[in-house]
Amino acid sequence: TYFDFFRYLCGWLVSDYDFPMVVLPFHLVPRTLDLLGPDLAGEIAQIPKGGGIYVLQPSQGMAYVGRTAFLGKRLARLLLHPKSSSNSVSNPWEAWNSVYYWLSGSRLQTSLLTYEVTRCLNPADYHRRLKLRAPYFVSLLLSDAFPRIALQARIPKQRSRVYGPFQNRDSASRFEQEVLGLFQIRRCDETLLPSPEHPGCIYGEMNLCMRPCQAAVSSEEYAAEVARVEDFLDSNGHHQIVLLGSARDRASHDMDFEQAARLHKQWERLKAVTALRDELVEDIDRLNGVALTRGAEAGQILLWPMLAGYWQRPLPLDFSMKEAQVRSLDSLLRSELQVHLQTSEQTGVRSEHISLLARWYYSSWRDGEWFPFREIGGLNYRKLVRGISALLRDPAPESTAI
Repeated sequence: TYFDFFRYLCGWLVSDYDFPMVVLPFHLVPRTLDLLGPDLAGEIAQIPKGGGIYVLQPSQGMAYVGRTAFLGKRLARLLLHPKSSSNSVSNPWEAWNSVYYWLSGSRLQTSLLTYEVTRCLNPADYHRRLKLRAPYFVSLLLSDAFPRIALQARIPKQRSRVYGPFQNRDSASRFEQEVLGLFQIRRCDETLLPSPEHPGCIYGEMNLCMRPCQAAVSSEEYAAEVARVEDFLDSNGHHQIVLLGSARDRASHDMDFEQAARLHKQWERLKAVTALRDELVEDIDRLNGVALTRGAEAGQILLWPMLAGYWQRPLPLDFSMKEAQVRSLDSLLRSELQVHLQTSEQTGVRSEHISLLARWYYSSWRDGEWFPFREIGGLNYRKLVRGISALLRDPAPESTAI
């Protein structure tokens, strides 16, 4: 299988370093170049135009992982014209024992390929090589007797509800502060031992906290407020907005315009807070979606599913033949995705998978679309069909950016 092949490849490439084995979470088989063959230039000339990544295995030392928007040109410069490159010596076979490469049709595919291969070959410092940083999350820490909200750049191990990823620290911090302003849960991070003699804090004096530290409320009353916060984060304020809108309309119908005006201000504030959270921010246990990109081959589309914050194997769709157009695209997607996602894979480091998604989604170089869903039946297939049609209709770019 593809997994077995790549497991063998990783083990062979790093056999001198006693590295742990890592398996790619998607089916991609590397291609090779015969450095000692009679027609190396011809092999490189046959590489399709476009981007990809490559691995150069030297005679001694660590393998080099590179990515490029023009794979054929880069390999030709490194292997056929080594004097023009500082990474080579006079003869390529004296510098490299083996060369492997993968074609890529999108920046997302390049990013995921680079991550998996670098993680396989350099497990000790792949974070530094990839400049991989964890995204920011807003967590509701439920393991504490008096739960609180925390801004974190990691997924906590204790029992909690984690929402993210946010674009940056500022956006996550602003959302956290606005949510705290809507409710009266505590903002301190100390381990509370409720006592009437506790000095309290400024937020309690301003009636912005229920003051559990001073035993001003029971644990049941505080838990009810935490449940309201959890409901707000789960629905992104939808339930509260509907209730406030209904109450405002009733007050207006009863000609209680002062009460209607107060409720309308609260409704506007709720809407403003929910607007700080884009469609990617979700409870990470329900961070499900499909990324749509081009494939490396002509007429190929790739669907990159994510379930619970873990990347799944991509689903390739081939539209290069006329027979692919006979069946309804909507019904094809429904059947293919449901079968493809019957068994989910939760392997790898979830925070890193989410980091790769956030890096692609929030970037200025994003070259695909993201379609979120909570359940596979809730996926917007009509919008997905339009996205695929647009990719098939528009000409493919000449290269894939790195």
